[in-house]
Amino acid sequence: MTEVILVAHGKLAEEMKNSAEMIFGELSDFYPIAFTKEDGFYSLKDKIEKTISSLGDSIVILTDLFGGTPFNASSGIVLEKNVKQIEVISGMSLPLLLETAAMYKQNTPNIIVNYLQEICKETVKPFVEEELEEDDL
Repeated sequence: MTEVILVAHGKLAEEMKNSAEMIFGELSDFYPIAFTKEDGFYSLKDKIEKTISSLGDSIVILTDLFGGTPFNASSGIVLEKNVKQIEVISGMSLPLLLETAAMYKQNTPNIIVNYLQEICKETVKPFVEEELEEDDL
């Protein structure tokens, strides 16, 4: 089974987990980590490392922004050649979190991240009035 760490600016990770649990039920294998105003790169990295050390060998880390401190700190840990299987992906959203919740127990981190990359175009959609059907109104 894969465990999931959520890392984001402010309280976003915790609130994303709370929102996902409203829809999916309890997600006890999801671990939110806040990047606060008081944190810097190294203190956030320490928080992530402490969480990783308490988990199994199969981990997905969802972060909010590509190139942001949560992503960079998480990626830095992976670059240190950790013995655990860890995948990091940015662009955390409620749809991606729900997709992860639906598949994390049966899949490896690599399979989860590859699938999330595939479905991104399906989760970001503009409103186009012409595409509405009469039943949708």
